[in-house]
Amino acid sequence: MIAYLVVSSFLISLLSLFFLVAVIAKGNLYFKGRNLAFCFFSFSIFVWSLGHMMWLVSSERSDAFFWVHVLVAGSIMVPYAYFHFAVNLTGRFYLQRHVIAGYAIGAILLCFNISDFVVVDLEARGGFEFWPVPGSMFFPYIGGYIFMVIFGSGLLLSEYRRAEIDKKNQLRYITFGTVIGFLGGTTNFFLWLDIPIAPFGHAAVIFYILGLGYSMLKFRALDFSEMSFRVFGLIVIAIIFSGIASFGLVALMHSIYDDFYPDHVLFWWVLFSLLSIFLLALGPYVNDLFNQFLHDRFLAKRFAFRADLRDLSEQVDLEGDLEEQFNYVVGRISEVLSIADVALYTRSIHDFDFVCRGSNGSRKWCPRLSPERIDFLLDAFERHAKSFHVEEAILASQDFKMAYFSQGIERRILWPEDIVVPVRGRLECYGFLVLGKGKHQTVLGEVDYLLVENICSQLGLSIKMREIEQGSNQVEKLVTLGTMAAGLSHELRNPLVSIKTLASLLKKKPESLRLDPSFSETVQRDVKRVISVVEGVSAFAHNTDGSFRAVQVQDVLAEALSIVEPNLQTERIEVALHHSQELPQLVGDSDQLVQVFCNLLENSINAISEWSERNDPGQITIVTDLKTGRDSENGHDWLIVECKDDGPGIPKDLQKFIFEPFVTSRDTGTGVRTRGTGLGLAIVTKIIERHRGNITVSSVLGRGTEFTVSLPVVK
Repeated sequence: MIAYLVVSSFLISLLSLFFLVAVIAKGNLYFKGRNLAFCFFSFSIFVWSLGHMMWLVSSERSDAFFWVHVLVAGSIMVPYAYFHFAVNLTGRFYLQRHVIAGYAIGAILLCFNISDFVVVDLEARGGFEFWPVPGSMFFPYIGGYIFMVIFGSGLLLSEYRRAEIDKKNQLRYITFGTVIGFLGGTTNFFLWLDIPIAPFGHAAVIFYILGLGYSMLKFRALDFSEMSFRVFGLIVIAIIFSGIASFGLVALMHSIYDDFYPDHVLFWWVLFSLLSIFLLALGPYVNDLFNQFLHDRFLAKRFAFRADLRDLSEQVDLEGDLEEQFNYVVGRISEVLSIADVALYTRSIHDFDFVCRGSNGSRKWCPRLSPERIDFLLDAFERHAKSFHVEEAILASQDFKMAYFSQGIERRILWPEDIVVPVRGRLECYGFLVLGKGKHQTVLGEVDYLLVENICSQLGLSIKMREIEQGSNQVEKLVTLGTMAAGLSHELRNPLVSIKTLASLLKKKPESLRLDPSFSETVQRDVKRVISVVEGVSAFAHNTDGSFRAVQVQDVLAEALSIVEPNLQTERIEVALHHSQELPQLVGDSDQLVQVFCNLLENSINAISEWSERNDPGQITIVTDLKTGRDSENGHDWLIVECKDDGPGIPKDLQKFIFEPFVTSRDTGTGVRTRGTGLGLAIVTKIIERHRGNITVSSVLGRGTEFTVSLPVVK
């Protein structure tokens, strides 16, 4: 019994000191009342357990009497420090006066403990040579002990019932540990009262230590220095196991050699503890050296492929061509992992089938799989968020096993040794990657699976982006279609009214009908208007790239100017053409480029002629220039054509829509003259895009408009 009590007291004192140092090392004791209360509590337990251990190992009566007073001093303060800790842990700060009163009572009892009022004498009891005999102040001491423990435990239990989940987790283990610990520690009082019950529950105090430690680590019940916690924790574990080893060594050697020396357990305990602490100090360095030796000697070549897998994951281009990426990924995985049979299936865009996008090896992969054929596999993807081994899935799931073997060998798409990796874009499964058996029986580790899963996740995100882009393009097409439909309705309604009027008149009295010349002109104008709109829509919808060949921009501009020359003269508009230098050739369709500049010139002519505040004559300026280095990716030089007029300008809110179909700042044909259809600039934009160029607009109201066309030139 004495050995049991000595060991348990030693462990309690060691663990209490451990937690005390970990919290003190963190600091903030003054501002963190909970930490300060805990330090008082842990110090009291440390003093009590240390005095208890030294009392039990004392061989002299005077030494035993001294250490009894020490353990009683610690025991006196334990319940009051515990109550202080419980008040701060539960936030019942209105009980601070009770805490102060408790400490005052404890201080009075400590004064009595100095004399013989708490412990009168020592005598042999229950197998102990020096057991304390209680004095007159023992009963107030034990009464205060019981009252404060019950009061503090009641606070913890009350707070636990009404606390939120995080607070409950903190209190659960602290409350459980302290209640068990106090119940166990209370068994020490039976022999004090001359009741023949040994202190069998003394070691239960360790439950308090364990409960508090778990709460500190798991739920941050207290602020503590994690580094001190870890270091001191390793030291405590080393000392505990050193003690166990010491007892075992002494017992074993005594059974073999009667004259074994030194035969004192404490000597071997200290020796083993110092040796263990020394090894712990050197452990990190030895571990690093050993790991470096293993890596350099055996593992560097073995796991070199992991760097290739990481690089492959970074090479997946979210905006690149999907088919090229699929084939490249399959080939590289087969090469890097030395796997003969690899296949990648992704869901078809047009239906729900899964199509083989890339494969390697001699196995005959099915080019297309219907969802019904791989239902069991899709269900497995819902259960397995990550990769899985087919053989393990067969053993783990009866449904998977039945569906797998029901296919028959001829129609079987997977083999038991295969590994299946889902291709996911966020939560949606877009396909799967099948990895067959390695060429050299290579065993892949968990890290390898994670790297392959990361590659498949990148592919899944790439597929997801394509879906989003396609959806966006579809929306743009619908918006364009809606705009064109509204524009066509507006453009054709007015001309058709006059044509309908003429048809109704002809139906009533065709033989005696005489039309006014102005009405005849209106009908002809409106027919021409309908023809113009239809031709414009046809030109906008025309998708052929034309005949591309070397073209001189000077020739294109000369032809465009010759076409609009009659309008320039009629509307009294002058054109200034400036070529900044000798210009290289373009690659494009000459007729389409002439159409581009004709449209731009006609826009300027119409804008100037219809403006009441125009200059006379009006002015159009065309400037050509050559600029280099604007596109470093393909190395093209760019030919710039600027077409500027001194017309009224375009409103700022209209500029961002000016290149869309049926958007115009002009009248659309309700007057005497046929006005703009809103298709000219849309057609211009489409032609320039076919030539891999771009067009921009800059305009200020009252000061004119400038269109800038950029086209790539021949290298």
